[in-house]
Amino acid sequence: MQVFIAGATGQVGRIAVAKAIDSGHGVTGMIRREEDRGDLEAIGAKAFMADVTEPETLDQAIAGHDAVVFAVGSQGEALEQVDRDGAINLCDATKRAGIDRFVLLSSIGAGHPKDADKLEDYLHAKHQADEYVMSSGLDWTILRPGTLTDEQGRGQIRTKDQFDQDEDGLEITRSDVAGVIVASLVEPKTVGKAFEFVKGETRIREALKAV
Repeated sequence: MQVFIAGATGQVGRIAVAKAIDSGHGVTGMIRREEDRGDLEAIGAKAFMADVTEPETLDQAIAGHDAVVFAVGSQGEALEQVDRDGAINLCDATKRAGIDRFVLLSSIGAGHPKDADKLEDYLHAKHQADEYVMSSGLDWTILRPGTLTDEQGRGQIRTKDQFDQDEDGLEITRSDVAGVIVASLVEPKTVGKAFEFVKGETRIREALKAV
């Protein structure tokens, strides 16, 4: 499978690129700065200069791919422009290109932002992007990971439509988020599904078969 990953230079995206390559996929990572090209090419990926906030750059970037992944995050600096509109722009480009598979990295709580006691603006932006993708007609999957950590990945998760936000242990390593992104690309059970996931005791591939 030829996979395009927007957000390939981010903390999760870099790991996803490596895991996708290790899984036998061809990967193109989106870059916004020329100096990032070498890092991606060094691990066997192609790099393409584009920007999700500039729709005119996306059509050529994703042409020829079988699946598109949105793993971009503004870290709170441009919620509407990047987290919401950037996802919408990439979704639209995917449709124009005739690509069916679209995986969107969202956030735990994005399905019910009004319940949030913090990060409400962030979750609203994510929620609006999620809703747009759900109505796109694509073979979409929306991934809503818990709080991200830099611990070593375990390759095990638990999934739920919606976790109780007061529950303990709603964390997930960035490595395991990347693993879920890559595994979901080829798991048909995830098509048309939006779900939350956190660290758990079930191997990623098995957990995805049950969502």
